[in-house]
Amino acid sequence: MKKRKLCMIFLLCLALMTLVAGCRYKKETNDQGNQKGTAIYYTNNDVTKLIMKKENVKLEGNQQQKVKILLKKLQQTPKSDKIRSVIPKRIMINGVSVNTNIVEIDFSTGYKRISENRDLICRAGIVYTLTQLKDINYVSFSISGEPMLDTDGTAIGALGRDSFVFGKLPMK
Repeated sequence: MKKRKLCMIFLLCLALMTLVAGCRYKKETNDQGNQKGTAIYYTNNDVTKLIMKKENVKLEGNQQQKVKILLKKLQQTPKSDKIRSVIPKRIMINGVSVNTNIVEIDFSTGYKRISENRDLICRAGIVYTLTQLKDINYVSFSISGEPMLDTDGTAIGALGRDSFVFGKLPMK
């Protein structure tokens, strides 16, 4: 009887520890994480890292309209002289479409003339900004209707947040 009682107490403690182990306090590492708003990703003046700023952006309408609002915001020149837009001024967006969980963005031919580093920062900033929308997981890029290619000539395809390695993509 005593052995059975001890066994039950042990099992109860084990079950309780298992439940509590899954309840960890998650510390917010981003000092802007407690701000309300929509995350807009900018770059520093050297175009070497992404900088996230929370802003009050009125997102209304369907997914297509929300994507266009965020892209327009990404194209605007920020008020701070320490950051700049991830999309260069001379780059035009020919078209945008949303298909299920993928946003497809078509750039003008001027996109081919930007540096490799600027290209990476531009794509990452767009992907990080757009994939915060509900049900948007990937962004696909094209230039004048042709799939965007990497330096090896291979089509880049749809990119998600996990497509960018933080060691290769500094964040602030």
